[in-house]
Amino acid sequence: MYKGKRIAIVIPAYNEEKLIKPTVEGVPDYIDSIIVIDDGSKDRTAEVVIGIRDERIRLIRHHKNLGLGSAIITGYKNALENGFDAAVVVGGDNQMDLSELPKFLEPIIMDNADYVKGNRFLNRSFLKMPPARFMGNILLSAIEKPATGYWNIFDMHDGYTVINKKALKAVDWDNAWTGYAYNVDFLARLNIHRMKVKDIPRQAIYLKGERQSQIKTLRYMLMAIPLIIRTWVWRIEKKYLKA
Repeated sequence: MYKGKRIAIVIPAYNEEKLIKPTVEGVPDYIDSIIVIDDGSKDRTAEVVIGIRDERIRLIRHHKNLGLGSAIITGYKNALENGFDAAVVVGGDNQMDLSELPKFLEPIIMDNADYVKGNRFLNRSFLKMPPARFMGNILLSAIEKPATGYWNIFDMHDGYTVINKKALKAVDWDNAWTGYAYNVDFLARLNIHRMKVKDIPRQAIYLKGERQSQIKTLRYMLMAIPLIIRTWVWRIEKKYLKA
């Protein structure tokens, strides 16, 4: 437990046989449950997880690739069903420094936020970010502010997050976006329920020679922009125009 709260960590993984082991083994002792979602991997991701000796691990396998958002939703539902007070999300690619986790958990524990997320631009390590991702992230974050309704946050696509039980219960996860651009959809859903969201500075990690993010920046932007527009219209209608 962390300061009297039961915390689960959700780790979505798709073809992460090389990096999932150090990710899981880096989970701190105060985390009560490690929920790994194998999202239809075609490699040995599941076998590697099964081989890790840690009784906290719960492996859930999607029989086919359903999308990053779907994997996170599966983990959220499992955390909610098992009564956890909060659910952390980190990727299975070992890009997120779990020694930084206490500063993500504190706003949740102190009830200063319902959802916290990383912001790599508040740490000088953002200079390590590949140039195309750097520019794409800035542009997308700028246009996503009105879509999500959160004008005080940035780096919308950072996947290092913590959500509390209240927010987990409030959101209709069955109708949430299941693909890579899940972040803007999740934030908009939190906004219509007036959940408090906070940015947390965090270290950006890019390991040389390792397979990292599977997102192609231009393709991602072309896919994300229609979703951003749709989300903005949906949020305005849902929050302000419907009784």
